Parts: sequence; C-alpha cells; structure tokens
Amino acid sequence: MLKQPMPRRRISGRFFPHRIIFPAILLSVVVVSAGIARTQQQDRMPEYKEKYEKETDPIRKAKALGNYGDAQIQHFVREASAEDFDAASAMLSDYKNEVRFVFEALKATGNDPEKKADGFKELEFHLRKTLWQIDRTLPVVPIDRREALQEIHDELVRTHAELIHMLFPREAGKKNDGK
Repeated sequence: MLKQPMPRRRISGRFFPHRIIFPAILLSVVVVSAGIARTQQQDRMPEYKEKYEKETDPIRKAKALGNYGDAQIQHFVREASAEDFDAASAMLSDYKNEVRFVFEALKATGNDPEKKADGFKELEFHLRKTLWQIDRTLPVVPIDRREALQEIHDELVRTHAELIHMLFPREAGKKNDGK
C-alpha cells in the first residue's frame, strides 16, 4: 500500500506574526522595567543618604557612599541634561564634600592602605566611575557655566590621584630596599 504524501504547509504565513509579536513584547518589558528601576533609584536617594549619614565607621561609610554617591551623580547628570546648572553644580559640590570627608576619615584611621585596603579600594572604584560619568556630562554644559563644574572635577581628580598613590606607593619595577 502506498501512502500518499502529506501536503506541504505554508510555514511563513503561520509563523510571521510570532516573529514580530515576541520581540515587541520583549522590548516592551525591557523598557518598562528600565523605567521602574530608574524610578526606584530616584526614590531611594533619601534611604541611601540616611544610611550614609548614620554610619560611623569610615570603612563602612566609604561603602555606603557607593550607593549614595551614585544617586547624587545620577541627579547631577539629570540636572545638567535639563540645563539646570545651578542645581547640578550644587549637587556636584555636595558630592565632592562627601568624598573628601570620607577620604579624610579613612586616612585618620591610621590603616596602611597598601596592606589593609578596605574602604580605600571601594572609594577608589567609586570615584573612578564617577569621574568617567562627569567627563561624559561636562561637554553638555555651556562653556560659560563649565568653569565651576570643572574646578569641582579637578578637585575630585586630585583626590583620586592621592588615593591611588596611597594604595600603590611604590613605583612599578623598583625593588623594595628593605628586602
């Protein structure tokens, strides 16, 4: 007995809607979740500030500055993009003061950053990321308003350089004289 061959189905007509609908749904979910995450981040700034201000240990304060500082820098970027340069400058100045306070508190602990890098390392990572974000935002600011922000940026760069020299005091390639 011979079996009759099955007729061919039209595959393209059946699967075409799925090729459009699934990516559209996926894209919608990504956009909505990004918006929700951004809203939650904005709402959490007071929470991060409260946690940062309550902390008394300089090492844990440096770790708490990570979240609070990120929120401050996001606020700075938002204000600069919205052309509210006075608010952006005030936020960046507050951030600079917080970084300097934490850095001075870490130095006052008497810990050797080369041997016990807790706190120093977190502050350096955070400060490096922040400087990158500020470098990307400064070109948006008009030249006549950029000077004050550039001074704050330069102060943060000096703090970062001092922090790097504390973490890595010996020059690369030189041997330790004591050994």
